[in-house]
Amino acid sequence: MYPVGIHFAISQILSYLGMYLLVWRTGGDINAYYQQALLLTGLTGILAAIPCMLLYKKDHSRREETGILSLAYRPAEGEMGDRQENGKPSAAGRRLRFLEILSFLVAGAFLGQYGNILVGLFQQYLDPEVYQETQPLISDGKSIWSLIFWMGIVAPFAEEVIFRWMVFLRMRDNMRVITAALLSGLAFGIYHMNLLQGVYATVLGAIFALILEWSGNLFTSVLLHMGANIWSLIVSDVMVYMLDHMGASSVITLNLLLVFAGAYGIWNCYKKYQKRGCTRMI
Repeated sequence: MYPVGIHFAISQILSYLGMYLLVWRTGGDINAYYQQALLLTGLTGILAAIPCMLLYKKDHSRREETGILSLAYRPAEGEMGDRQENGKPSAAGRRLRFLEILSFLVAGAFLGQYGNILVGLFQQYLDPEVYQETQPLISDGKSIWSLIFWMGIVAPFAEEVIFRWMVFLRMRDNMRVITAALLSGLAFGIYHMNLLQGVYATVLGAIFALILEWSGNLFTSVLLHMGANIWSLIVSDVMVYMLDHMGASSVITLNLLLVFAGAYGIWNCYKKYQKRGCTRMI
């Protein structure tokens, strides 16, 4: 996996270089870095993701040649997205229907919301001060649309390419799925560099990896990650608006729907995985 580490290290070096230049040009004002942190993080993430996408294509070809991917699976009648391209498995796996795309976004919101609640229960042991101090500095003065673009779209895509398409799938080549999911999730947690976010990212990263395997489509984990991040950005405003205009019952109903839709979507994905004989498609 050394090419991944090299590209990732290069992107981080450039990020820190950008931080140094910003701080230096502003006379040592660290707030200047925080004002541009979203841009720096997004651009360096993309920089690392591009070569990883190219490496994934090579990995996919190798998996075809060595027989790691199953050629036996055929979609059931009425199922969109035959995974075959000229007799070979599609590099992205089977295509997703619109309702599946929506289902994975909702499942990501469900996982993100209740993952945060779970981590919050142990917050006193997870040293939240670092995250609580820096996050407002990063988001201060940014429009919600800017936050959604950088934190809800760009960052999830880049991180999924690196940590699921590359790290998890390469581990998966040599390990059982649960082992690869847990180890890649741990790597994702360490990447966040603080204990509170690290625990949250480890748990969600492992779950994203499992669902990626079950779904047989690369973009599943991207959608899950986007759903989790976007929902975390808007959930407070949504809940406050509903409380003010529709009452507490509407908030309870929304949460019940989120739990039901998210859990059912994940369960249905796993059942399809079992139905196709737990074959690997990506």
